[in-house]
Amino acid sequence: GIDIQNNNKTYFDPVPDTWVKMKDILVYWAGKKVDGFRCDMAEMVPVEFWNWAIPQVKAVNSEIIFVAEIYNPAQYENYIHTGKFDFLYDKVQLYDTLRYLIGGERSTLDIDVIQKSLQSINSNMLHFLENHDEQRIASEFFAGNPWKAAPAMVISATIDQGAVMIYFGQEVGEPAAGNMGFQNIEKEGVTTKMDYWGVPEHQKWMNGGAFDGALLSDEQKQVRQFYSDLLNLSQKNKAIIAGSYYDITAFNINAKNFGEDVHAFIRNKGDERLLIITSFNKESKEIKVTIPGDIAKHIGLDESVAYVANDLLWKEVEVDLQKDYSFRVSLKPYSSFIFKIK
Repeated sequence: GIDIQNNNKTYFDPVPDTWVKMKDILVYWAGKKVDGFRCDMAEMVPVEFWNWAIPQVKAVNSEIIFVAEIYNPAQYENYIHTGKFDFLYDKVQLYDTLRYLIGGERSTLDIDVIQKSLQSINSNMLHFLENHDEQRIASEFFAGNPWKAAPAMVISATIDQGAVMIYFGQEVGEPAAGNMGFQNIEKEGVTTKMDYWGVPEHQKWMNGGAFDGALLSDEQKQVRQFYSDLLNLSQKNKAIIAGSYYDITAFNINAKNFGEDVHAFIRNKGDERLLIITSFNKESKEIKVTIPGDIAKHIGLDESVAYVANDLLWKEVEVDLQKDYSFRVSLKPYSSFIFKIK
């Protein structure tokens, strides 16, 4: 049986036979040491099932993770706290916003609204730009160019303590081009999950089993290096792993330092201070960025000290902060910087 909470009353019900069978299947694979389970449309399964099943699976393998595909933000906390999921797809908020930003259809002001709404659970959100349901970044039906998603990827990997997911082939610009079969039920630009099919750009990385990327173009190698540098930085830098988050986008837009196609925020942990700037602009331009005085104080900046900021991502740009904690920087189209202030 199982205790089920309902309107502050506890009652005892027999466990449905389907629950037992599903739990046994999960436990079987947990015993095989799989890394985790991505649970399709988890919110359409009673949260009480997950509350009952997940602890039993983790008793077999404590390192296993559970990821919920869930599209109802009103249920997020329920499926984390009651359902005991480790991560939830951040699809209808961050993914959708970033995708439309890449297409010039949203404002960077929308991002902080999302972060504030998820403030208590952002470490449980799973960020992504590609998966088996969504169109490939390099597809003509999305961005048509893997570099256009670079700023969105930087935001996804650095904005909070949540996880970030890379779909195979994303890091080499797989466009999902060609006839994938089952065209009547698949979106164009998506790597099919309904048919046997090749993934040509990913296969170049595989190189017949050598897995050395020898068949990749120089451009693809640069895209892959970007992903490698970004993800390694994100999993090692203490400000990103466990730091505080401060949005400075609205302040700078209101000050007319830049427009709603530029995003800026700070991650801070102790003496590690990162200022992360991303831009969805289509043409090169120069902007001004200012750290508000109250935030400067929060992150330990001293007005009597001179500061310099070095970009950790591309390692090509260094700027001097003025007395008001401002600086100017040139933005290429779809550019990103992770400045370390010291």
